[in-house]
Amino acid sequence: MDNYKTIIEIGSFSIKTIIYSELNKDFSIIGTGKTRSRGYTGEEIDNFDDFIESIKNSIVQAEKQANYIIKDAYILITNQSVQIKKTQKDLRLDGSIVEKNDLRKISKIKIDKNENYHYNFYTSHYKIDDKLITDNPIGLNCEKLSLVSLVSMIDIKQVNLFNNIFQKLQIKILNYLDSTTCYYFYLKNKRKTKTNVVLIDYGFNYINILMIKNKVLHFQKKIAQGSKKISNDLVNIHNISFDFAEKLKNSTIDLSDTRNSIVEIPIWEEFGDNKKKNVGHDNLKEITLDRLDETFELVLKYLPNDSNFYSYIFTGGGANIRNFYNYFRTKFGYDIQFLEPPKSCGIPKVLNDGSIMSLYSSFWFLTNKSTEGSNFIQKIDSFSNKIWYKRFVDLL
Repeated sequence: MDNYKTIIEIGSFSIKTIIYSELNKDFSIIGTGKTRSRGYTGEEIDNFDDFIESIKNSIVQAEKQANYIIKDAYILITNQSVQIKKTQKDLRLDGSIVEKNDLRKISKIKIDKNENYHYNFYTSHYKIDDKLITDNPIGLNCEKLSLVSLVSMIDIKQVNLFNNIFQKLQIKILNYLDSTTCYYFYLKNKRKTKTNVVLIDYGFNYINILMIKNKVLHFQKKIAQGSKKISNDLVNIHNISFDFAEKLKNSTIDLSDTRNSIVEIPIWEEFGDNKKKNVGHDNLKEITLDRLDETFELVLKYLPNDSNFYSYIFTGGGANIRNFYNYFRTKFGYDIQFLEPPKSCGIPKVLNDGSIMSLYSSFWFLTNKSTEGSNFIQKIDSFSNKIWYKRFVDLL
């Protein structure tokens, strides 16, 4: 049982939990849980008791599947309390060969911290004389060795809030993770992924954009244009409940359907009899398309114009709208791919789609790399693998 680990994602739409086991360095997901977030907007808590109950329900689902009581967990944060920055540490070697001890020295160089944030440091890559980028510089001669790290900064108020919540649930928090860092390392090391990737995580409250150029995180931005806005439009225009609007968005509306079939929808009323009305599918589709057009015209302003130079990958629950691929290709001319967990990873089929990808990438992040100390250093012994690629860059 000591080999069991837990990751809990605190999302604005849902709370997701996975329990995974390690046996002889073989990792497998053995328990999952997913419940709607209640009493939580994604940034603030509206109802403390409802929020704790929604977390507890997700945890209990995973515990029952795994036959294991969670005692500690990693917490995955996806909201705007997280900031991702780069930092560079330099070490003068004056032409010497880089050795393992030099990597230890440069990793221990201190940087200034702000007491208002919880910090995690992850090694992105090394630079040799500001010209050569590599994952493992050992054996190379240089005047200056640079360590470029991703710094994940989580607002300490958010950390303190979750510390109190999980203390009530009698669960020890091992560390806080963020979805951007997990996505980056997952894509950077994913086989068959191009060196230039644009990932668009179309979530409930936000769209998280990651641009990876030559396997280095080049650009990251969060935009408050999540798929919740489509549901809000359906609620306001047709006076339906939010839960039913979510059902329409995820199950009924088809962006390629031209038959204009009739959809029966209940009218939400605080008092009185339950009433229903018939609405044409085209009307629902038009509402959805108007919001999608507005959203992705804004998103594309931040992206490069050369679509041949990048792979465009979508993930997140918002991209589950039926025939989203055809819409995006027809409207904007981009061929896109979808990022989902592998079918064999242990996540049940009913949960296994893009909406759980941030949680799966954090599972991959924890089980595929060593995060000893405050660094994230790949262990590559073969000289042929030392140089990742050569390129003059102006990333920093």
